[in-house]
Amino acid sequence: MGDIRILKISVPERIGIDDYEARLLLAIELYREGRLTLKQAAELAGLCVEDFMRELSRRKISIINLDEEELEEELRIAEEPAEETRN
Repeated sequence: MGDIRILKISVPERIGIDDYEARLLLAIELYREGRLTLKQAAELAGLCVEDFMRELSRRKISIINLDEEELEEELRIAEEPAEETRN
């Protein structure tokens, strides 16, 4: 992940999360915002990519993290081979 910055935060006891869950929640949110790749987010959470994907799925968070423009481009590219085979 390159340079590392250590952050210390205080969390009210009543929230009931430990270090692992705090890292996981941060990784999920940064991934959802597109600030981390899937691999980077998994590393931040301390998980392998497959386990991080399972965690996203369990929380009903899309593994595919594309904005509208990127999705349209992917769909356009996916349709090109189909058009070529029809001609």
